[in-house]
This record gives sequence, structure tokens and C-alpha cells, in this order.
Amino acid sequence: MKTKTQRTLFTLLFIFAACMTAMQTEAWRNMRMPQLHIEGRYLMDEDGNKVNLHGIVQTYSPWFNEKGTKWTNYNVQACLSYNQDLITKILDNGFKINVLRLHMDPYWSNTNNEGISENDISRFSMTRFKKYYGEVFYEMAKFCEANGIYVVMRPPGVCPKDITVGDDYQKYLIKVWTYVAQKLVEEGNTTIMIELANEPVNIHKKDETTSTSASYEYFQPIVDAIRQQGCNNIIWVPGPGYQSDYRDYVTTPIEGNNIGYAIHCYPGWYGSDAEVESAEHTGDVSGGGYQGFFNGWHERIHCITEKAPILVTEMDWAPKIYDKSWGKSTTGVRGGNGFGANFKFLCDVTGNVSWTVFTSPEHLAKYDDTAADGSTFLTDPEACPRPVYRWFKDYAAEWPDPTDDARKLVSFSLGCDDNMTVLTGNTTVIPVDATFADGHKECLSSKADYDISNPTMATVTDGLIKCKEAGETDMTISYTDAFGTRKEATVHLNLAPFPLSLPAFNPNIWDKGTFDEATGTLTTGTYGFGGWNYSDGLDMSGYKYIIIELSARQEIGASFRLFDVNDYWSKPAMIEMGTSTRIVKELSTLKKQDNTSLNPQHIYIAGFWSYGGKPIKIKQIFLSNDKNATGATAIDAVLFTPKADGAIHNLNGQRIAKPAHGIYIQGGKIYIAQ
Repeated sequence: MKTKTQRTLFTLLFIFAACMTAMQTEAWRNMRMPQLHIEGRYLMDEDGNKVNLHGIVQTYSPWFNEKGTKWTNYNVQACLSYNQDLITKILDNGFKINVLRLHMDPYWSNTNNEGISENDISRFSMTRFKKYYGEVFYEMAKFCEANGIYVVMRPPGVCPKDITVGDDYQKYLIKVWTYVAQKLVEEGNTTIMIELANEPVNIHKKDETTSTSASYEYFQPIVDAIRQQGCNNIIWVPGPGYQSDYRDYVTTPIEGNNIGYAIHCYPGWYGSDAEVESAEHTGDVSGGGYQGFFNGWHERIHCITEKAPILVTEMDWAPKIYDKSWGKSTTGVRGGNGFGANFKFLCDVTGNVSWTVFTSPEHLAKYDDTAADGSTFLTDPEACPRPVYRWFKDYAAEWPDPTDDARKLVSFSLGCDDNMTVLTGNTTVIPVDATFADGHKECLSSKADYDISNPTMATVTDGLIKCKEAGETDMTISYTDAFGTRKEATVHLNLAPFPLSLPAFNPNIWDKGTFDEATGTLTTGTYGFGGWNYSDGLDMSGYKYIIIELSARQEIGASFRLFDVNDYWSKPAMIEMGTSTRIVKELSTLKKQDNTSLNPQHIYIAGFWSYGGKPIKIKQIFLSNDKNATGATAIDAVLFTPKADGAIHNLNGQRIAKPAHGIYIQGGKIYIAQ
């Protein structure tokens, strides 16, 4: 028989063992939360690991908590209980979240919310804000952190459509964040992060003669006010255009340490695909597909990720029939149509993007990953909950304390053809897919090593391949894991300005079209546009002519259009096709619709517009210094001449790889030395 002391010791050992088991099975929930900081373009932990966070959002007001059906009348305890219970259920369901965007909703800080919009601060009460900051917002933040979740606080409400340096809204933000910074310092809390504002649209300078950007002038004083309180917590700075455009900050970034940028991303933004309003749940979407999305992201977002990390604080998607998401689109296919898969890929290849899903937590709390794929919001793979749940599990294996198996590379492959056609004047990415010994999958595009056999054709930085000249080259991509295991694969790149092949050719730049690459046949949607997007701008200034040839007369009002601004709604130069099957245009004579000259040094969009519904049969499009040039087809013999520098150019002025013999085949064309 055990003595009382023995029974007590046994009980304590049992409890300890149970606690250890719980810690092992719920390691993510109770994960170590290392101090984070920003170093260069990365969010980092104190051990020097690069970090990307993934999570959810919460708003604390009756309306946003299931439309006032769960609590009301400023009931603090009911609000806390409801929202904490949702987080508990989401974690219990297995969601691997480690960040939460916390909206300090103006329900609590306004003296009266009746008949007032979220961007109206006329009834803001600092007294009420201070009271409920402590009773609601900070209590929720502490609950999250106790569950291994970092917190990003967002101020009450949204920005007015137009804000101006020195205005009342800037003063309001300074007042709010000065108080929060003081409280964080008092509490000794260095982990809660700050998102300065929500969705500024138009930011104006007070004095247009100043040289700095309006975005800088508006948000730098708010950052300064926070730092003056002794608060060095991470700050996420928004940009204009509903947090969609960060070009201002490239030349005038926010000054100071621990500064990142907070963006929003929804279907239809940045040239991405959004579900067609008239379509039922057929997966029909309209937008630029993967390439359009990539180009828009590259122009407006990647420009700042070269300097600092970003946090996507709003993003979600689902087919509109479910009416449970803010964004209306499909998951789609990486590199093809749809929003979700392309969004994840862009985040992964950028390499320093944290993100949250904006879908209301009450939906995520009901998610069951064991349920079969189906046609409900929580079971349809085309809606965000199912793929996001599984993506978060993969991300969780990478940080903060990866196991040995999570670092052992098992398989490695490239998500592209062995022979790949890419656009000159474009930046592109090759998917580098890896599986590790623990089963988790990871995109290594931004982490892999790249070796280009002909470096004049392209360069690579952080996985981004900048395609500079027409021609061909081999590229070997490799990765070495933590244990020295190295795997590699090789792809052959064909670089061309107007390739008639998918996915380089995009039939959906505007409205949904089709393209048959075997016959070069484009059929646009109604008033649609199909062609090519050049993220860096195609430089045509070395050529005198552009030559457009069709295989047959078109009957659908087609015009070939060139845009020297990366905006489909800007004024292009238009070349009407009429009944011609061959048109030669001197580039220096091309005028845009506003009667200004086209700048051939940077063409961002090129292609065919039509009324839609009938084919445009494209034979070839090429640049030349000879208006009588015929280009090259599969049976053409095209002379080439070695240049003094050893480079080879065909008679159309296009640079090609140096051949080993007198006859050279490139991209289905035959070149013969003269």
C-alpha cells in the first residue's frame, strides 16, 4: 500500500506528465514567443531567424460579432467571453495562427454611434477610449499572447477618403497612439505591434512645394510621437489607395527602426482575378490572371518589400454564392486563373510577407478539416478556409522551433516546363517546390541558388528573375538543406518580346478571353483585351518598326494597343487592324489617345482589343529596323552575323545565343550563318 507521501508524489508526477503531453500536443498554441524586430527587409526573432506571421483578425463591436446577436449594450464581459471563446475554438480546431489583428472598434470610444460612419471622429471620446482600452482591447491582447499569438492593434475606425498633412485626423491618430505607446511602456509590453491607420485613400500634402511624399509627411509625425514615449514596438505603416500602393515610400521611406508596411489585398486588386458578377458558381473570373496579378504586385508592393517587410492585414476570398467573405473569387491554380493560390505564391516568393485572413472568426471556429470536400463555404477548396488551414500548418513547421525532420529536404521540383518561354522586359519567378521529412511543403523560390549559363539574358535577386534580352539560356536552380543535402534542377529559358504561347500570352487582360497557342487564335471577351504584360517595361527603343501580321483578316474591330504606363485604363497608342493582315508602324510616329508621343523605352502592356466573340488569328509580331523584314517562321532561313563582341544578332536585330555550327535552331526558327 502506498503511503500518503507516495500517493501525493504519484499524483504530482501524473499531473506533470499530463501537462507535458498537453504542451507537446499543443506546442503551437503554447509556443515560445521570441521578441521580434525588423532588420533590413525581414521580420526577425531574437535568435536571428527570419519570420513570417500568419493569422486572423477580430473586431470588437456587436455588429461585427454576428450582427448584434451575441452581445450588446457595452457589455464588456459578454464581449470578452464571446471573442475569447472564438479564439479558443479556432485553436482547438487546429488552426496554426500566430498573429491577430485587433480592431479597437469605435463602438467603445464614440459617445454615440447612431447615424455615424466609421470614418467620422466627431464623437470620439478620449475618456471612453482610455477606459475601454484597458477593459476590452488590452484584455483581449493579453488573452491572445497567453495563447502564443502576437497582436497587431488597429486604431478605431477607418480613414476619411481624403486626408491632409496637419488635419484633424492626423492629430486624432497622434492622440490615440501616444496614449497606447505610453500604456505599452508602462506595462513593459514590447510584443504588441501597431498598425497606424486603416485604409487611407487619398493623402494630400499641406504644402505642395515640399519634396517629400504626402504619405511620409502624414505618417512620420505619428511614428515620431510613438517613439517619443519610449515605445520601440514594431509599427506597420499603411499606404494610399486603401493600402494598395507603396511607391511613395520607395524614395521617402518612413524613418526609424522597427518599421514595416501594412497592405490590403483583395480579388480584383493589382490586376488579380475577381469573380464575374453575372456568373454563378462556375469559377468564372475576370482579371489579369497570374501574370497580371504578379505585375501589379511587382509595381505597387514589391517595390517596398525590397526595403522592409510587409504585413497583409486584410485579405480573403470565396465564390460569391457563399456570402461569407469580403473578397469574391476562387482559389484557382498557381500560375493560372483565380486569386487564392496566386496570392499565396506571391507572398512566398517575395519572401518577407506576413498575412492574415479577414474572414470573420465565427466561420473559422466551425471549420472541420476532417470533413470531405464539398460545396459549402467551409468545405469548398475554392473558398479560403480549407486551403488557408492547410497552408498555415505548413508554415507552422518552419518557425519558431523547427524539428530536424522539418529541415531535412526530401524532394525538390520546379513548377514549370523544362523548356520555358518568358517575356523580355519582365520579371518572373519559377516555382521551386520542396517537401521535407516531416511532410510539410515549402516554396523555396526566394531561398534557392540560381546559376545562369548566359547572364546577359537575365539576372536573379531573391528568386526574382529579371529578363533583359531576347535569346536563350539554361538556368540551374538548387537548394542545400541544413544537413548538406543538395538537390537541383535545370530549366531552359526562351526569352522573347511577343511569344504566342501560354502563359506568357494572357487572353484575359480585360474580360475573359481564350487563346489557342497552336494556331495563334485569340478570342477576346466583349470589349476585351488579350496580349502581354511587362512588369519592368519592354524597351523597344533600339528598333525603328513594329510589324504585326495576322493569318487572316479580322472581323471584330480589332486594334493593336501599346501602353507606356502600367495601367490598362491609361491612354494607349492604337493601331487599327482594319482589313489588313500586315501592318508596319514606325515607333517614333505612334501617338497615344491624348495625342502625346508613345515612349517606346518602357511598354508595360501590349496586345489586341476587340468587340469580342470572333477570332483574331495572329501570325507573328516582331520588332525590326527593316520595314520589309518578314520575321522568321519554322521554315524560314534567317541569316545572322557575329558582332565584334562575340554576340550574335539575326537580321531583325534580335540577339541570339552563339551557335556551335553554321546552322542554328532557336525557338522553332532556323538560322544560317552568312
